[in-house]
Amino acid sequence: MPPMTGPLAFVRSRIAVKLTLTLVGFVALSMVAAGVYLNHALEAFAVDALEARLITAARLLHDDARALLVRTASPAAVRAFTVRAAEPPGARVTLIALDGLVLGDSEVPAAELPRLENHRDRPEVRAALAGGVGRDLRTSASVGAPLLYAAVPVRDGARTVGVLRLALPLSVVTSSYAELHRVMLAGGLLALAVAAGIGIFVAGRVTRPIVEMQEIARRMSEGESSARAPVRSVDELGALGRALNVMMARLREKIDDAQEERAKATAILDGMVEGVIAVDGHEGIVLMNERARAMFGVGPGRGEGKPLPEVIRSAELHELFRATRAGGQEAPLRRELRLGHPVARMLEINAVPLPLGAGDAGAVMVLHDVTALRRLERVRTEFVANVSHELRTPLTAIQGYLETLLGGALEERANARRFLEIAFRHTERLGRLLNDLTDLSNIELGKVSLRRGPVRLSDVLGSVLDIVRPKAEAGRVGLIADVEPPDLGVHADHDRLAQILINLLDNAVKYTPEGGWVTVRARPLDGPPDVKGVEVRVRDTGVGIPRADLPRITERFYRVDKARPRDLGGTGLGLAIVRHLVLAHGGELTIDSVEGEGTTVRFTLPAAGAGADQLPLPMEPPGE
Repeated sequence: MPPMTGPLAFVRSRIAVKLTLTLVGFVALSMVAAGVYLNHALEAFAVDALEARLITAARLLHDDARALLVRTASPAAVRAFTVRAAEPPGARVTLIALDGLVLGDSEVPAAELPRLENHRDRPEVRAALAGGVGRDLRTSASVGAPLLYAAVPVRDGARTVGVLRLALPLSVVTSSYAELHRVMLAGGLLALAVAAGIGIFVAGRVTRPIVEMQEIARRMSEGESSARAPVRSVDELGALGRALNVMMARLREKIDDAQEERAKATAILDGMVEGVIAVDGHEGIVLMNERARAMFGVGPGRGEGKPLPEVIRSAELHELFRATRAGGQEAPLRRELRLGHPVARMLEINAVPLPLGAGDAGAVMVLHDVTALRRLERVRTEFVANVSHELRTPLTAIQGYLETLLGGALEERANARRFLEIAFRHTERLGRLLNDLTDLSNIELGKVSLRRGPVRLSDVLGSVLDIVRPKAEAGRVGLIADVEPPDLGVHADHDRLAQILINLLDNAVKYTPEGGWVTVRARPLDGPPDVKGVEVRVRDTGVGIPRADLPRITERFYRVDKARPRDLGGTGLGLAIVRHLVLAHGGELTIDSVEGEGTTVRFTLPAAGAGADQLPLPMEPPGE
């Protein structure tokens, strides 16, 4: 129903106006009823008075009328009688025969009498012919005004010889009532004004405490706990005020308890590692803790009270919610959900029905972020598979060549030596693999300490280039070193820095085709004077790395091209070791690459003079 506007809405919204109008209405109805009764009584009195006046005049004219009827006077004589008789009272005088024929009328000329209808059936005439006095109040057809007719029988002894009828307009007596009506109207208006004044006064006295309590109730509803209703009397309004104050005190206690419990529940839920989402039967979010907001990238103001599909756009989550509501089972439903927004995640969701009363039911969903767990499982599986593969290849080769030698190849001196050299190279490969695994494990477990100090970068780079250069020359790959300024120093562990550079340059040379170049550049970092650092870039013009593989390129044994054989050397652990060593020095490692154009590896180190001489490596979980 649309809200009412205008005067009606104003009346219905104000109790004082209602009370005043009610009182004025009662007075008005009483005045109208009294006026109607008084007017009716006055009219009845006027009719009775007029009737008595007409009957008196008729009886005075009775003898003259009898004389005319007995001797059967001429119409002119009758006309003269009616006109003469009508003058003193100002009435209409009509003489009627026994058969109802009009013999004379003071208002109708004698020539027009034949056109008058027979009056025998007129009520007053019929009563007079019956021997009584007849009376009737009606509008005259010939005169066109309301008239009171009074008729008396004209008797000649015991015999009725005719009817004498007199009529006067009712206005003769009611005209004097106009002034009385005006007086009554003025009195009624005065009474209404007095009633309105009394109503306003009384309504104000009655409604003022109610209005004050309304304001107090409004302030209470807005949370103003100090608001109290005025108590000025011991009547019903005073009792209402006291009840409001008691209710507010108890409500304040309940609200404080509820807020305390809600704060506890919110703190507990927000402190949980798991995300929690409670949804009602209409898919509206009832509760969403901080962890769940972070999982779905939901801001603080976009959770509770809004529809689930509007906040979280996941068809699988909505399907799980509906299945939970429809199932009604006590055991939780478990699903794994993969999210792509805002961050790629793997969630394990347990959902149970949430009874909300009145036959309505929602669902509570507890979300476990198992992304790291699944990643660790995948890394562990891949690690075991990769280690098995890396170990199986040289062991298979060694076993095969040894079986060949034991099978008689030892007698063939040239082949025996070649087979032993191949087996020796594979044992070296096994040794490198085991050494790298040991180094990486020790670094991750924090068992390796860095002996850091001032290191001249050009000296370390020169020794590393001497190691890598033969391999680069064999592959016809050019090497360029650019350290500016030449005496640029870093605060690092000399041996571990050399290990970082060897791994990076060895990879760059390995994957750069003939005619390519590998460039090493070192520059001081631009930044605030109190933050000093050095950036080293190793750039090659090799095959490059696909964009999809860049996030995982520093994982252990991760291979960009799964079909690429290991005949290029290496254990697949170099970049993982580089990453951990750079992080241990307090630096950062980034890799940029364009497939088919080359790769650039950047890492930063603190400049010489910064840091302690010996710091332990930070511990990081395996697989990072």
